[in-house]
Amino acid sequence: NVSSQTGLICLDILKDQWAASLTLRTVLLSIQSLLALPEPNDPQDAVVAKQKMAEPELFERTARFWTQHYA
Repeated sequence: NVSSQTGLICLDILKDQWAASLTLRTVLLSIQSLLALPEPNDPQDAVVAKQKMAEPELFERTARFWTQHYA
């Protein structure tokens, strides 16, 4: 749910569900949850979502590589 090209995060509270009552803590917890449990049926990046569903082992290796090199 994060674009591999732009880094855009597909999270409704960062778009149309934003409210002034949201705290930074709430936003960060939402992002953490999204990263821990990605939703491949509603993807930001269709190629990555397809890989997660079709080849989960390759998806995990790729995610680990990107994390080690870019995080």
